[in-house]
Amino acid sequence: SSSSNAAPGSPGPGLPAGSGARAAAAAATVAALRNGVGADRDALISRNTGGMSFDFSPVDSRIYLAGTEDGHIHKCSTSYSEQYLESYSGHIGPVYGLQWSPFNPKLFISCSGDWTIRLWQEGRQQQLLSFQSSNEEVLDVQWCPNNSTVFGAVTAGGRLELWDFAVSTLQPVVQHALTKTSMTGLLFAKDAPVVIAANDAGGLQVFRLVNIAADRFEPAELQLIRLEEALRANVMGALSGAG
Repeated sequence: SSSSNAAPGSPGPGLPAGSGARAAAAAATVAALRNGVGADRDALISRNTGGMSFDFSPVDSRIYLAGTEDGHIHKCSTSYSEQYLESYSGHIGPVYGLQWSPFNPKLFISCSGDWTIRLWQEGRQQQLLSFQSSNEEVLDVQWCPNNSTVFGAVTAGGRLELWDFAVSTLQPVVQHALTKTSMTGLLFAKDAPVVIAANDAGGLQVFRLVNIAADRFEPAELQLIRLEEALRANVMGALSGAG
């Protein structure tokens, strides 16, 4: 009879050369992962975050905003798929909705599960203004297409809110509350003073706007002037209050 004692790392009988070394290396890798080695790789993968919302720039079809589940907003380009152009921080919950302003292509608005709505300016990483009226997740936000200082939002608690920051940044000018349902989306009509709200039961509700959009079919130049005046007054006021 004969016996064969293979040296560590050497192939067994009938195995190709080098296979023992590969098997040993694979076993070592498995053991290292079990012992926590390679956690950096796992952590890197876990830093990838899901997208929750996006909107393309009204003036450059290559540029878009992406809101993420960790609260960040990234300005991206279809020409540079592996890096962000800019990032905006402020939300501490998922960014469920965002939209560029139809009157000023450098402004955009966002809403989040952190109960807030925030107004941003392209190129500035901190928000210009923040709005909050309740302790409910805000699931969608949309600019009014006929009034440059008005936007609408809907909440998980069933509230439809219309804000005009030329009037107030503390409270919406209109609120409508439903019970036993969550508002999930809204859309303004472009050529009529109407807003449509959707709920999680699959229903739609249509509302007529009064004294908000019906009398605001102004030229774009006047809309932009009103928007800039409202921003100037509120942003300067917020900076003065902070000081």
